[in-house]
Amino acid sequence: MKRMNWKSAGMTFLVAVGVASFAAIAGYLTLEPYFERKVMEASALHIEERANRQSALFADVLAIEYATGRGFTSRLAAMEGVDVSAEFNWLFPEFGDGTRRSRPELFDGYRTADGDYVYGVGAFISDVDVAPERQRQLIAAYHTVRQHGEANSGHFDNLNFVTPNNDLIIFAPGREDRLEFYRRDAPADFDFQSEELAQIVSPFNNPIAVTRCTRLSRLLYVRDGVALTTGCHFPMRQNGRHIGAFGVTISMQNYLANAIVDAEPNSENMILTRDGDIVAHRDLLFQDVLTPNLVAEAGQSAGAATLTEAIRRDGRVSGVTLTDDGRVLAFARIETPGWYFVITRPVWLVHSRASGVSAMIFLFSFLGIFTQAIVLSFYRWLKRRRRNSSAASGGLARV
Repeated sequence: MKRMNWKSAGMTFLVAVGVASFAAIAGYLTLEPYFERKVMEASALHIEERANRQSALFADVLAIEYATGRGFTSRLAAMEGVDVSAEFNWLFPEFGDGTRRSRPELFDGYRTADGDYVYGVGAFISDVDVAPERQRQLIAAYHTVRQHGEANSGHFDNLNFVTPNNDLIIFAPGREDRLEFYRRDAPADFDFQSEELAQIVSPFNNPIAVTRCTRLSRLLYVRDGVALTTGCHFPMRQNGRHIGAFGVTISMQNYLANAIVDAEPNSENMILTRDGDIVAHRDLLFQDVLTPNLVAEAGQSAGAATLTEAIRRDGRVSGVTLTDDGRVLAFARIETPGWYFVITRPVWLVHSRASGVSAMIFLFSFLGIFTQAIVLSFYRWLKRRRRNSSAASGGLARV
């Protein structure tokens, strides 16, 4: 009898395991698409909210550069036909090497005859002999950079104007180097036309003259070491001719770092250019020396090429998709620079949630079936015992 009981218990156990396993597998297959959809929906809402936050900074860039451009245009129009050579020669005296540089007091600070206070300005003018029209453009740019740079210093700590002639005027009073490269140390043949900041505003690359931003790169005068800035530049055209661009540089140490650090558990935030270059990534944070090689390594570590290919294949401005290497990719375009804010999550998040629920289905199914079998066996045992007791009682009565 005991063998039969153990045999019955074993069969019950196997049946319970089989039924519970079937229920768990069916539950997993049913729930996996549900959890995948839920993860994607949550990612879509989160990426939209995050992209709006990142776009706010570049909305400020766009507004400031638009206002700066209008101010420059008004000043330049007011100078039409005016001889500004005396002011030009005073602001940008000959440096002795075939170039002109800004006066030291433009950065150090001085008070003008009308009581205005000027500070934080540095300039490099690539020629000694400057035509009157170009003088007017540079004087208008100087006053625009100085006044708009100071007015918007609560948003950005710099504002610059660059020209196709390798002229540069910048307001950046907080720079530790005191802008000495432009004001004193730059060689006479200093040429930045091959740099990305000049390329993105050229009529060939930017025919409709809209604000464009560079990839993560070094400052113009830094040949080695840190590469912590991106520059956003707004082209200026006069009668269809490109005369220069206003721009600001944005430090990764503040804005971009905050965008990356503030990531949810089991997710990774990053910013990519439309070409797949890394602009911001966790591997680039808190580096004492950040080189182009480190930026390239971060892009490889993040699988930037795979993410960019998935975004191109998707074709939307924002959305959520699955990558070929097993990640849930949420992306949204940041319009002004044309970058993408990206959040990735591993696909195992979907599997783990479905597996967790399936495990619970298995456990409760198994316990339910096994408990039911035990109760039923106990009931049968009680019934059989009563029947045996009744039979025994009946035998005694006949005796």
